[in-house]
Amino acid sequence: MSTTLNEDKVKEQIVKEQKEEQKARTRDKPNSDSTKSKDHTQKRQPSNRNKYHFRDYQTCVPGTENVKGCDSNPDQSTCPDGTYPINRQLLDTKGRLVDQYQYCPGDPPKMEIPEDGRIEEAPRAIIITVEKFRSYPIKASKIQSSPNKFSLRNGHTHFWASKEVQEFKSEISDQNVKIKAIPIQWNWKYGDGAKRNLTFPGEAMPSHTLHDETKTSHSYIKTGKFGVTVTTLYRGEFSVDGGPWQAIPGQAAVPSNSLPIDVWRTEKELIAND
Repeated sequence: MSTTLNEDKVKEQIVKEQKEEQKARTRDKPNSDSTKSKDHTQKRQPSNRNKYHFRDYQTCVPGTENVKGCDSNPDQSTCPDGTYPINRQLLDTKGRLVDQYQYCPGDPPKMEIPEDGRIEEAPRAIIITVEKFRSYPIKASKIQSSPNKFSLRNGHTHFWASKEVQEFKSEISDQNVKIKAIPIQWNWKYGDGAKRNLTFPGEAMPSHTLHDETKTSHSYIKTGKFGVTVTTLYRGEFSVDGGPWQAIPGQAAVPSNSLPIDVWRTEKELIAND
């Protein structure tokens, strides 16, 4: 994935600051016993060298999931597993943005901050990473069809999937932590090469017939046996000891089991071919 980071420029700045600080140390180094005695009571001035830290985030945060474009961006390129990239910002001590880029979980870092160039931040009691979020047993969506596991060629088979917010409880560092997995997107594959991504799962339609096209229906142009699957994207939130819900950057992509569909020709076609 391409990056907009001017990485070389940031690295050069860090190296330059390190050299300037080293020069200052050499210049201030005492060269005689009298100098040592003279400077003994003087305190060393703090370094003015800039330090940096990273901040990961996504545009979707708790309470704004109904905002247009929050659940998913159809123009956003996705990670290999179908999830959306995490935004990473490089900030200085005053919170000013130095640079930013996007990355997928598991990608090697596009840049590193030297150990002595990092801002010493107060440790957070609990941090839930996207890797930790994905380790919870998030259930896949269940697929259903109308007609049930059957269709006719050129008919509109109606599909829908379950939509369930799942909650997990865990004890981390002697604190009670709740984690929520919230479904935000359903990526369908119909087994005939067709696929599409939707931000809604569809719903049961008892009066549906093969003549009725729906927002989640699919029409097969060939007969045969096909397997339909859906991969559901879940975003995460966590709460510590009943505190406010906090967003977890990244998503979990959970694939479903395959639903078999048997597509036949229509009765009229069978009579015409006899």
